[in-house]
Amino acid sequence: MFEHSRDLFRLLRPELAVGPVNPGRSSRVLVAACEESVERLAQDSRFRFHAARQLFRQIRFLFPLDRQVQVFQLIERGVGQVADRLDEERVDDGRDNLLRCAAVNRKGKPCGREPMRGSRYCPSHKRYELHAAPLGLEAVAVAA
Repeated sequence: MFEHSRDLFRLLRPELAVGPVNPGRSSRVLVAACEESVERLAQDSRFRFHAARQLFRQIRFLFPLDRQVQVFQLIERGVGQVADRLDEERVDDGRDNLLRCAAVNRKGKPCGREPMRGSRYCPSHKRYELHAAPLGLEAVAVAA
């Protein structure tokens, strides 16, 4: 999710209006809004149709009034690309929930961290990826 939200942020950052009092605030607000939108897109695919409008409502005050139409068009394009990539990842990885690591803690509760791209595990549990048997071998072992 991190790379998707940063891609969206990089797309919108050149259009930001920098505030005279607190110049870094607008960037922080934009990053937080992009991360929130991408996480929501990953969790709920039905949100896809309203994601661009919702993100624009959250951040439109960060942009000059004369650039807001172009910013909305950038948001629509960027959110569409992110949603397409998330859909591809769901299909490629075979994961229903992209935000949850496949590892389980000692008490039997699932790890709540985000998995690394192309992996079922988060950075803390990546060592389990090395020890996991390929899917075909597990099926043969269970059948035997």
